Amino acid sequence: MAEYDYFVLGEGIETQGAPDFELELEYPVKLVGKPFWVDWSTLEFKDYKLWTWIQAARALERPLGEGTVTWFNYFSIESNQVQAKELLAPFRKESQKVFDTFLEQKYTSVYPNTSSISTIEFDPPRGSIYMDLYINRTIQDNRYIPTTEDGLVIRKKFLKYYLEQRLEEYLALGGLQELIERKTLFIEGYKLPDLFYWDLWGNLEHLRESYSDYCAEEHFDPEASDEESVASFDTQA
Repeated sequence: MAEYDYFVLGEGIETQGAPDFELELEYPVKLVGKPFWVDWSTLEFKDYKLWTWIQAARALERPLGEGTVTWFNYFSIESNQVQAKELLAPFRKESQKVFDTFLEQKYTSVYPNTSSISTIEFDPPRGSIYMDLYINRTIQDNRYIPTTEDGLVIRKKFLKYYLEQRLEEYLALGGLQELIERKTLFIEGYKLPDLFYWDLWGNLEHLRESYSDYCAEEHFDPEASDEESVASFDTQA
């Protein structure tokens, strides 16, 4: 029942007797597959994905099936809650990878007038439930924007798309719950650090592969000028 609720609630499926029947409610973002950075087994991850989604839905006071709530309560043992915090470690600024020799060489080869990562702006998922949760829309990282294997600066428009994918993963796997929990502190005037972070340089191999695939799918030549390229990417400062 928990898995069924995950796939149908908030999807506009008019099933009489369903918890959200005729209510037209938004539910938390859902993931289709397992993110590349998760090394858990498929079964273990599937259960955790369901658990974090139900947790966020309950925090938003969304209706759920009785069987789903029962499963959630059974799964909410202390070890899983500790594991939940550990899974979100890649999204912490303190998890930023220290440059090894390879990354140091790659970084020092970037032109010094390249824009910094902090200039990339991205958007949260669409929907009213994300509008007032104080989600940061930039990454606090003053290092240069990463480059391809050929030394070409990766375009900001792709990086926006890439970071939005990581943001959705963060929100779906416990981040939404974190943001809901600290919303009151923001309203009371507390200045809190950004919760969402992603280390682009620390995940350079995946970033480059994703950019290469994206350019191929969009028939975009990374070495072409904006006028020559089929896809309309923004230019770097």
